[in-house]
Amino acid sequence: MSLLTIRCHKYFTYVIIYWVLEIILRLMIYLQSDFFTFTQDIIQNEYMFVIFLNAADLLSGFLVLYTNQSSKTKRNNIEKDILSPKDPKNELIYEESGKAPKKNFYIKVIIIVILDYISRSFFWISYAITGVKSEDVSHLLEKDVIITLGIFMRYIFSIFILKVTIYKHNVCSIISIGIGFVILLITDFLLIVLTVNSIKIDKTLYYVGILLLRGISFPYEDTLVKQIFSENNILPESFQFLRGLGEMILIILITPILFFSFDLENKFNFEPENIITAILYTLAEFVKAYFLLKIIYHFSSQSVPFLTLSESLGGTITEIIKIFKDENKDADDFILITLEILGIFIILFSSLVYDEVIIINKWKLNENVKIGIINRGELEMKNMNKLDNNPLHLKLTLMGEEDFKKVYDDNENEEKQNDEGKDEENEMKEINQN
Repeated sequence: MSLLTIRCHKYFTYVIIYWVLEIILRLMIYLQSDFFTFTQDIIQNEYMFVIFLNAADLLSGFLVLYTNQSSKTKRNNIEKDILSPKDPKNELIYEESGKAPKKNFYIKVIIIVILDYISRSFFWISYAITGVKSEDVSHLLEKDVIITLGIFMRYIFSIFILKVTIYKHNVCSIISIGIGFVILLITDFLLIVLTVNSIKIDKTLYYVGILLLRGISFPYEDTLVKQIFSENNILPESFQFLRGLGEMILIILITPILFFSFDLENKFNFEPENIITAILYTLAEFVKAYFLLKIIYHFSSQSVPFLTLSESLGGTITEIIKIFKDENKDADDFILITLEILGIFIILFSSLVYDEVIIINKWKLNENVKIGIINRGELEMKNMNKLDNNPLHLKLTLMGEEDFKKVYDDNENEEKQNDEGKDEENEMKEINQN
């Protein structure tokens, strides 16, 4: 048996597309920041992204319309080709597919809408509280810390809320993620101290400290989303559109209050390149948000780190580009970037092991994975079938415990007598031949 077994699901395509879109967006934001500057006030500019993300959720309404139309067409074909429109079976099928959601469904949706709005708003809130500028802080450290915290929090919420059982390979994965996080943390601090003079550690820690709440709010939100998918008959696109509607109401109510309370200036920069960027950004975020919900729908909230780690990788690629552009680059820069990539790889690999996409076939780490449990079940069924076809087994299953030993001893004596008879027969054959 090989050391590693890789189980790639067809939905892994979502992960690849998400990674490509995220890395492209990160590179554009870091290297072409002017395209993403819609106002000179950084707080207002960050709030614009909250609005774009909400618009991205609302675009899922087209998917809902397409799904409903497609379902209606299929239903009409079934009625025409197979079932009569008045067939009772037909009514039962549609009653089951349209069953009402549970009572706590709307309560959870409201909580998710509020959490999502607050989580997306943490960036402008952090800038408003700290008063720092984007160039004053390390966004690489910010991404690494928040994403790693989010991974741990997802595991914690899955254990205590979703009641997920933790096995040996899960524990090893969590320990490995901790090792990867330590490597990233040390590397990020060294990059700040040794390579980037404009970034201030104290301001970065203050800024990141507030954003750490994203590492708790988003995992909790995704855990509630998984509960909704498990308990209610709702598709990812329908949930995304419902979340978008709820968040749009919040934005309509809260935005005027924020605008007049802080006496903000209405100076926006919507040049053609900014408008195109806003449209492309919204479309990309729509696809990303939809794929993220699809991953939760088909797998679990713990699978989301496969997607979000692309943010850290995008930041690392940006640092590599900056180092190559720097005329004063030296060997230390490349060593630190290599360590950064190593830390990301360890966390990504450990996350894949945790969610059993990668299975380690050593040290009993493959005993309690789903595929291992299924294989053991199939083996036990085969053994049971063999026993059921054994006459002795059938005889013993019909006897009581008191007669078990007697029947077993009688069977052994019978086998011994048969063996002795065969030996005597063989001896007689040898004598006759001589």
